[in-house]
Amino acid sequence: MPSLPDPTPPTVPNLNSDTEETRRRLYDLVREMQFSPVEDEDAGPDDYTGPTYTADECGLKVFYILSRWFATWTNLGEPHLPPDRLQELVRIEADPSSRFGIIFSEV
Repeated sequence: MPSLPDPTPPTVPNLNSDTEETRRRLYDLVREMQFSPVEDEDAGPDDYTGPTYTADECGLKVFYILSRWFATWTNLGEPHLPPDRLQELVRIEADPSSRFGIIFSEV
């Protein structure tokens, strides 16, 4: 039986200013979105369960520049990529309809 959506909408961070509180909150959200185990009760032994590396091992950085928030990390899950493609860079945007209250846009 499919699980019901969480009735409490996520709190969307204020992305209009550069504060340490906002940066830390975004760091935690990005870490949870990208580096946490995948929770799927129907997953089998061969299904993807999430990365085997941590945000710290990938060098996750969250920063504010030009009035926008960004996140970057090294893609350790694809070691065969050329060096110029190993670094991920995304723009963080507010999205109250998403599970975490933010989404990533490709840069």
